[in-house]
Amino acid sequence: MKKLYLLTLSIFCLFSCGSGRIVTTETKPTETIIFGKFTINSKTPLKNKKVLIHFNERLWGKNAVWLDDNGYFYLKIPLGKNFIALVEYREGMGFYKNIPDNYATFDLSQNDKIYYIGDIELEWTPSKQDKRKAGGVVGAISEANKKGEKAGITIRDSKETIDYFKQLFPDNTKEIITQLTDILSLS
Repeated sequence: MKKLYLLTLSIFCLFSCGSGRIVTTETKPTETIIFGKFTINSKTPLKNKKVLIHFNERLWGKNAVWLDDNGYFYLKIPLGKNFIALVEYREGMGFYKNIPDNYATFDLSQNDKIYYIGDIELEWTPSKQDKRKAGGVVGAISEANKKGEKAGITIRDSKETIDYFKQLFPDNTKEIITQLTDILSLS
């Protein structure tokens, strides 16, 4: 039993312990780079900036990224249609906001470009209802099965964010394209 626990813990850390942030702008033919800024607008002050954004799925964190200290994200992501799936705010055990599939989307078609998907503001005040009922793998699986609910999301265009990315990667030779995230109107 102890070996199974250690194996599970090792696999979990493999997928979740890294920041998800890129250190170079090199990509494979099947992926590209996105970047932007992310803010949670909460009715109560948040104690820290520990925010993890999951793209395309909620379980394994294959396309997840921690915000840097200034609230920016930059990561590699598959070409094609992508969406914001889950936002985690880590304070204690953490709070989780599932976003409906295909609600906040962006379509990426070229791996030789870098996409600025906008300054994204999420209206969300983490509460007791946003905590997982179970921890570990069981909690992650139950969270992944939730559909998500419509969220107040605002997308803005900011030259400051593009300039920030250029400062982080001064050797980048790829063209940066502004392709802001689309927000679907759900009824």
